[in-house]
Amino acid sequence: MKQLLALLVAINVVLSTNTGASYLLPKASTKPKSKTASIMQARNQIQRHFIFGYGSLVCAKSRKITAPTLTAAAHPVVVSHIRRTWTTRVASGWGERPDLDHVIHGQTAMGIERREGHDCTGVLIEVDTEELKHFDGREKGYDRVEIDLHHVYSIYDDDHTRNLQHDHDVLRNAYQRRNSSSENSEWNDGNSYSVDADDDAEADGLFKVWVYIPKEGQALAANDRFPIMQSYVDIILRGCLSIGEDFALKFLESTHGWWHDEIEAENVPQYVWVDDRHAPYYVRADMEWSLEMRHVLDSYLQKVHPQPFERREHLDALKSL
Repeated sequence: MKQLLALLVAINVVLSTNTGASYLLPKASTKPKSKTASIMQARNQIQRHFIFGYGSLVCAKSRKITAPTLTAAAHPVVVSHIRRTWTTRVASGWGERPDLDHVIHGQTAMGIERREGHDCTGVLIEVDTEELKHFDGREKGYDRVEIDLHHVYSIYDDDHTRNLQHDHDVLRNAYQRRNSSSENSEWNDGNSYSVDADDDAEADGLFKVWVYIPKEGQALAANDRFPIMQSYVDIILRGCLSIGEDFALKFLESTHGWWHDEIEAENVPQYVWVDDRHAPYYVRADMEWSLEMRHVLDSYLQKVHPQPFERREHLDALKSL
């Protein structure tokens, strides 16, 4: 066997010397790939899916309940031209609470709406196709739509002026899109490239960033029949605080709908926010963590939204209504 291998190597050396070609041990081509060839290569790669989580999906523990197979860490980002709001009504069924059916018909969850001039913080969660199906099942009250990568930024580029490039694949691709033009296409490194504007769709095929938006007719403000539940707020804050205090404060500051400030006084419901920590209504709540952290969480809530916080109603008070 050793003699045969030695013979083959000798033949290969002779052929390479005489013809300039290596038949048994071909050399890798050093010629740069054309842009078209690179796009074709991208098409043949496995498409990668990401979810932009802006509510309870910011929390790793909450995500794991839906998709235990998740392995990659979520990455914080900002998406421009959308506004986060308390506007997604979810009917009873998240929790078995017959003791509240006479006063509460469900709860209001987090939603988003397209709005120029607004930004929404959140996280990118990489999922496979099976995990994506699990999240589709979880978010039944929402439609899954694709985000244009032009609008995805690093959280360290809040004003979108620095246009930071980043190690994360999606942020790097978004950066390249914003800096590409029909007159300028060049290689950046061995694995990525800038593309002409006409080829944006081709290159983006490798990265799909999805977001869940309220279904038509479901985008309604919180009220006393569909209030904001504190146990749900706590799960979101848990995820935000795992990223940092500034991220948590940004979530509170950029979220709308804590109270009906635009509605005439006589039409405002008695309450739209309920403290249910001691008996959580939200099905993916963590009562032990909420009770342990309640003073810290309430200090943030009171600091950013003092008036809505003062109007928050306790769950026990509803049972007597």
